[in-house]
Amino acid sequence: MLIKGQDVSHIKLGNTLSNDHLYTSKFDYMLSNPPFGVDWKKIEGDITDEHTLKGFDGRFGPGLPRVSDGSLLFLLHLISKLRDVKEGGSRIGIILNGSPLFTGGAASGESEIRRHILESDLLEAIVALPTDMFYNTGIATYVWVLSNKKPAERKAGCSSSTASTSAARCANRWAASAM
Repeated sequence: MLIKGQDVSHIKLGNTLSNDHLYTSKFDYMLSNPPFGVDWKKIEGDITDEHTLKGFDGRFGPGLPRVSDGSLLFLLHLISKLRDVKEGGSRIGIILNGSPLFTGGAASGESEIRRHILESDLLEAIVALPTDMFYNTGIATYVWVLSNKKPAERKAGCSSSTASTSAARCANRWAASAM
């Protein structure tokens, strides 16, 4: 932000999940690479209170994931920042590990969050990235692309793709090969 000359007053100190300093703000585009598999035990009271007291008027209305992994909380936080479609809508790109895709049984918090995303027609695409994409982390990662401004031909659908076989490692960096 600083390199691009953005106003430094937009940078806020604190925990995004327990204290939303930009609670009234909406954005056109959002990019996020939240920490993988971080528990939210220390802020469980704040998150549970917002979920219980505000429901869908808050950020965590669809459900709460297991306390051992806050990835879906970061995603719900971004979804709460979507600009209204009448104002042009928004798009989100977030990098997550496989946990948000595969954990949680039927009617669990994770399952209810995924259901909300699909039933609200927010998911545009999920792209599988190559393993070892992040330093010292050999886990599978995915880019989720969400939007509330899909073109008519993309409504009620989403794409899945893999970039995991379309990249080659070179000198500690990944280079896209003819995608």
